[in-house]
Amino acid sequence: MRKVWLMLIVVLILGLTWGTGRTSELKKYFALYGAYLNYGNSKVKDDGYSFTAYGSLGDGRHHGLEAAVSQLHINYESGYSDLDQTDYTLAYTNTGSLYPNLSLRLGGHYISTDDDLTDEGLILFTDLTYFVPWKWNAGLEFFYSNYDEMVDLDVFQISPHAGKFFYFGKRSLYLEARGYYIHIDEDEKIGLSMENYYSFELSGTCTRGPLSVKLSGWVGQQIFAVKNSGFVVYNLTEKYRGGASMEVTYRFNNYVLGLTGTWNTYKEVESDKSVNQAIITGFIGFNF
Repeated sequence: MRKVWLMLIVVLILGLTWGTGRTSELKKYFALYGAYLNYGNSKVKDDGYSFTAYGSLGDGRHHGLEAAVSQLHINYESGYSDLDQTDYTLAYTNTGSLYPNLSLRLGGHYISTDDDLTDEGLILFTDLTYFVPWKWNAGLEFFYSNYDEMVDLDVFQISPHAGKFFYFGKRSLYLEARGYYIHIDEDEKIGLSMENYYSFELSGTCTRGPLSVKLSGWVGQQIFAVKNSGFVVYNLTEKYRGGASMEVTYRFNNYVLGLTGTWNTYKEVESDKSVNQAIITGFIGFNF
């Protein structure tokens, strides 16, 4: 599996060759994210924080590369060791050059963590989406996660999704629905009673001028879920049961400012109780 990861890096680096000799034409974006995590009623976790650096570049039409590095720290209660984790994500997107109005995305996510079960975890993902610009889209995401440090654990996730734009004068509304099917092949070896998990997510983004407000929520059950197009992986053994979020984004000149509030609830393995997780994330981005 490590060879697969190395091959993925090589392929993504080779993707840069389309821009050789025309660097000035590339559209570049860089963003920094900072987040605070709180586990108010947990018997095990206290709080935590994370920092993420994200960058993308592309020709604005057919090809795009994305990369991110994240550092996470979670403070545990007395008697438990704190957790430190580093995540690396790379992705390549081809839009319209393989087939008109068809987008193909390929990528990988690598985890280095103090969590023994998921250390050196590797996630490979792909997304195939058909779209009519600024009208509607429909697609299918597939994720394969491998955690083989303690148990040769494989996780398969399929996420169909569809979105549509609505326009009201100077305002636009984008609605998106997304389903999640997660299958775990070694559920009994890691103390789980189920191997299949289902959930449904709905989001809406209202935009007027430089200001956007996004509301989202989901219901069902998730474990080892992969979200945000492969950039976020819930790799700890926690069964999530639902959540909601709100994001406000403001754009001015070449800058982007954003603030996100997220709430999730999950069942804690150690205490067998429901825990409320709250996350506040701020970010700043720059197009150049």
